[in-house]
Amino acid sequence: MSNIIEQIKERRTANTSQSLMMLDMVPLSDTDTKYSLLSSASPYLQDPAIAAKWIDLIEAEKDTQLKADMLLQLAGTGMHQIAIKDRFIHVLINSLQQDESRDIILPLLGRFSITYKQARQHLISFYRQQDNRDVSSMILSWLLIPLDASPEDLSFYKEILNKVDEADKLVLVNRLLLQHEADLPLISQLLTPEEPFLIKEMVLRFCFDRSYVPTDALAQLIKSDRSPLICIRCIQLLAVHGIDSPELIDVLLESGRNDPDASVRNAALHAFSYSIKLTPAIITHLCNNLATEKEAGIALGLINLLAPYTAQHETLSNALSQLLTQNIQTTLAVRIYEILGKLIPQRPALFERFVQLFEQEQHTECRTAILNAIAAAVTTGDELNSFYLKALDATSPAIKEAGIRGILLIPLTRTNIATVEAAAPVLLYPDLQADLRRTLARKISTIPDLSSATIQVFGKLADHETDATIRDICTKVQESAISQAGGEHINWEQWLHKADVEHDFSGIFPHLWMYYDDNPAMARSILWAALTPGGSSSLYQERVSDVDILRFLAVKAGIDDNLSRYTLNQLLTTDLGNESKFRQYLLVLKSNPQFAELKEGLWSLLEKRGRYINLLQLDELNHLIWGDELETVFRQHLQKQQSAAGVLPYISYLSANSSWAPVPELLQWIVQQPFVQQDADAMRALKDATRNAGMDLEKMLRNAAPEKPGFADEEGPGFAD
Repeated sequence: MSNIIEQIKERRTANTSQSLMMLDMVPLSDTDTKYSLLSSASPYLQDPAIAAKWIDLIEAEKDTQLKADMLLQLAGTGMHQIAIKDRFIHVLINSLQQDESRDIILPLLGRFSITYKQARQHLISFYRQQDNRDVSSMILSWLLIPLDASPEDLSFYKEILNKVDEADKLVLVNRLLLQHEADLPLISQLLTPEEPFLIKEMVLRFCFDRSYVPTDALAQLIKSDRSPLICIRCIQLLAVHGIDSPELIDVLLESGRNDPDASVRNAALHAFSYSIKLTPAIITHLCNNLATEKEAGIALGLINLLAPYTAQHETLSNALSQLLTQNIQTTLAVRIYEILGKLIPQRPALFERFVQLFEQEQHTECRTAILNAIAAAVTTGDELNSFYLKALDATSPAIKEAGIRGILLIPLTRTNIATVEAAAPVLLYPDLQADLRRTLARKISTIPDLSSATIQVFGKLADHETDATIRDICTKVQESAISQAGGEHINWEQWLHKADVEHDFSGIFPHLWMYYDDNPAMARSILWAALTPGGSSSLYQERVSDVDILRFLAVKAGIDDNLSRYTLNQLLTTDLGNESKFRQYLLVLKSNPQFAELKEGLWSLLEKRGRYINLLQLDELNHLIWGDELETVFRQHLQKQQSAAGVLPYISYLSANSSWAPVPELLQWIVQQPFVQQDADAMRALKDATRNAGMDLEKMLRNAAPEKPGFADEEGPGFAD
């Protein structure tokens, strides 16, 4: 093994010697021979001795093309075999001016520049001497490799910052930012509208991270930059650190008004809500802007911005108050009134000021805002009470509503009752807010012993009101007035309208029973309306029935033909589940026996509903109607019946009224009818009737005509004679 190693060493030594001999011949040869000799020696360039000799030849060679080729051959070996790097770097630097070698030398110098300061300095120097864009870019790519740049490097970066293209500048700016070499002047220089978007965005991100605020540069970008994102970033950076100068406020206002991008306008206006530092100078400046601002949205935003600080800054509240004396927009004035109105409890002078402004103000919206502010802040005082009542007389619904709010805040004490009651007429305006009217009506209704004028207001209100809650309140007020003062407060026409048209009987009963005699004709009309089918549900809710009405009218001798007809119809058609009413209906009919329709109607009642009515009452009523003619009329109707079912109600009638003189004779006639003897139900009823009349049915049957075949008594065949 050792022999082999020795042989290899001997061969390498021989090759090195041979290659050195060939390299020694190069200076003595022509160009072609030089290329041949160099080609033969180049495979052994890994040997340090060969590389050193090769460098000597490069340094001495005059042919630039050959020198470039030799550098290329050496560069391909990796150059680790070069023992003296400084000498080689010097050779490279001396050859840098040759065009044929430049593309080879620059990468070599770049490689050495990472670790050798001399190579780096010469690269920087060569960068400054030439103006080839590609060469400059290649040199810069090598110079940017070290992460920790030296002061000389950083100075060089800053020097060429505005000479490179966008891509290289982006890298340089990033390097400067990472090395903390970007001071405020440099940052301001990089934040100009002409800078590329990516650079501006990167620098702004750096400013957010390091809390750098180049105010002038940011303001200029907001005014001039065409990128919405850049403008928004600038606004946010300013806002985060607080806006404390009138100039910046003007910049934001201008952007909020005129920037073509909606998101930028919103960002500019939104910045006011959290970044303005309200110094006296700022407050004065904002108030000056409010006085001249033509865009209502911006002005309103400024006012809302200032609103939370009015309580702490009297200067601000005074400034806003001063604005009210100027010709500002109505919307802004209303908002200022709302803001300052909240300060009235802490600053009594504002109350007097608001009262004066209410008298001077010409715009309805402003007067309403003033009145609402006073109503919300102050609740007592005779002067204030009259102030609210005066507002109720205004033509504007909004001012009336504000007056109502004030009245609602007045405590209902003995001294304030007259004020609250005097507000009642405003309830007659249906266009006002329903909840305010309801609350005011409810408050007034709780006052005891309301005046006649107020009760009349509620009476008028009840005639036309569509709100159910207010109608109920009106009804209660009227009921209370009637209970306290009697029937003089009854509106009979209103009651009739409610009963006849609305089918509403709330508030009518029981007062109608009590004050019937004050106006019997109207009372009867109302009660008649109550008997219509449409009013049955409402009547039931008042726990009043038609029987109650009919009985009451019967006592008052008020049953006329219409009521008698109604009663008779009820007897003939009422649901049999209500047959307990039949007795009451028959009693009512006794109040008007002259009603002509009863003559035939009662016979129909007997035939249709004889099983359910009280036949003693029916007989009594028949005697009132027919008198001595009853027997004849009864017989006529009885003889018209041609069936057992038709005769059966008459048998029941005779059974119930067995003491009537014609009964035996009438029963005798019935027994003789063959169709009666053949019907078990009829015979059963006839047996009861003859028993009640003291007659012997068996004897009557024997004396009657012979039975038809097939007849059988319900109790069996009986006994044989």
